[in-house]
Amino acid sequence: MKSLYNSDIYPDQVREMLLQSGPVGIEIANRWMMGWPKRVVQLLVEDMYEGAFQYQLLQEEDVIARASNLSHLAPMEIIVMSGLSLEPPEV
Repeated sequence: MKSLYNSDIYPDQVREMLLQSGPVGIEIANRWMMGWPKRVVQLLVEDMYEGAFQYQLLQEEDVIARASNLSHLAPMEIIVMSGLSLEPPEV
């Protein structure tokens, strides 16, 4: 299982939610933290991280599930092709 990048940044409740979200969730959390750490911190401070994360997770899982005919592509390629943003929302 993938590990959570910079896990000490997250409050306990958020960290637990991320760890329970599975590989796709951990990939999203790591992508957001590595690419946009200031936005992640801002979302955490504003108590908006969990909602934004859950929305992104559902969107990405849905897109990947519907793309069974695109199994030759990596999940990230499918997500990009679907038009979903890879970035966390701005506060």
